[in-house]
Amino acid sequence: MTARNRSRGPRTRKARRGPRADPPEKARGQLDVARAEEGPLTLGVSGMGFVGVAMAVAFAHYGHDVVGWDVVDRRREDIAKGRAPFFDPGLQETLSSAVRTGRLKVASDRESFFRRADVIFLCLPTPSRPDGSVETSFLEEEALRLGKLLRKGRSWKLFVVKSTSPPGTARKVERILAGESGKHPAQDFAVACNPEFLAEGSLVKDALEPSRIVLGTTDARAERALRQAYQGFPGKVVVLPPPAAELVKYSSNALLAVKVSFANEVARLSEKVGTDVYPVLEAVGMDPRLGPHFLRAGPGFGGSCFPKDLRGLVAFARQMGVAMPVTEGALSVNETQARHVVDLAEEASGGLLAGREVALLGLAFKSGTDDVRESRAYPILGELLKRGAMVRLHDPRSLENFRKGLPQLLSADPGPRVRFCERAEEALTGANLALLQCDWPEYREIPLPLWKQLKDRLVVDARRSIEGKELRKVGLRYVAIGRGEP
Repeated sequence: MTARNRSRGPRTRKARRGPRADPPEKARGQLDVARAEEGPLTLGVSGMGFVGVAMAVAFAHYGHDVVGWDVVDRRREDIAKGRAPFFDPGLQETLSSAVRTGRLKVASDRESFFRRADVIFLCLPTPSRPDGSVETSFLEEEALRLGKLLRKGRSWKLFVVKSTSPPGTARKVERILAGESGKHPAQDFAVACNPEFLAEGSLVKDALEPSRIVLGTTDARAERALRQAYQGFPGKVVVLPPPAAELVKYSSNALLAVKVSFANEVARLSEKVGTDVYPVLEAVGMDPRLGPHFLRAGPGFGGSCFPKDLRGLVAFARQMGVAMPVTEGALSVNETQARHVVDLAEEASGGLLAGREVALLGLAFKSGTDDVRESRAYPILGELLKRGAMVRLHDPRSLENFRKGLPQLLSADPGPRVRFCERAEEALTGANLALLQCDWPEYREIPLPLWKQLKDRLVVDARRSIEGKELRKVGLRYVAIGRGEP
């Protein structure tokens, strides 16, 4: 054991000064003798949703034994049989492979899960409360249950908060586990945090090839166990105290969302100026200090992360007495962007949408996933209905998920004003205009004669996903977000 591992004091003070990365001469994922001294670890994943399943298959891919647990019986049964509980590219193949090789197993009850796992990653939901703050009760309830099991256990355990949660959550989980079990942190167990940086539509790729691995801990044994868990993974390892690691995730998502909202603000200005925002933002992104990523105009950001995390960060900052006007501004722009998209459609329709049929194409919050959480299709649909339009809905993957979420948007049954279409052809044929909300590749493959079935020959593209020149060649009008006519 090295001197650093024998003494926690100097290591803790060093961690507080800032992030500490692996020395450059170490091969990525390579373990030294001190890190591997505990022997092989079985990794447990509690909560087999988007994050949990992705991390479980990634750990299995790199040769670890993984045991999963979820309170939903159907989800456990599906995963145990190698069936993905949701769609994401490559997930079905990697999951079935992990189950087939025996690297990934699913426990039938929490007690057997706890007994088999050396390291337990907590991947529980942390939804928004009505005031925007983060609901951590799922994490706390799981900590209570695991604390009861810890009381009877004899071996040291590491609990890792993987869920996106406010700074201080890992400490809270530690207190709950200690209080419920009567065991001592560091001596009998440890709690760390390890924020995820996964994007839906590329969950498996992001899990297998992380850009960085942030470990939130000041416990030497916990750090060694986490490094062992990530053996073989690419990506630089950065070690921070837990509150700092928790803040990394919120800060990352906030900055990306700010770039999206900034791009949408510039797009609105470009429409008034009479120019195209895309070459403008492309030139902006050439600055190496800025980069091109997320500088794209569209209907706004959605999904399970950006809206929730920005609201959570603003609410947490407010509790700390800190104002965050830039982050609040990004949320404000995002909330009004759906209305702006419908404004474009209404203006192109001669100022009247009432009585017109609109084919709303793409209901997921982005392509590559069937997730409709915080999808901009919901406020766009609500705005279309408010202005008297009739709407035909289509999506190649998320039609049923969108249908389930619709009652939360509508206070009354819209009746025939909303129609779900299984095929894009059904949505387009006889509609007055089409509005593209999601850039599925399938929509780029729609043949020109089918677009010509639109009565008003009008296509409004909120994602800039199809080629407008080709549509114009056959007499269609093409209106795109951020594209002003000179």
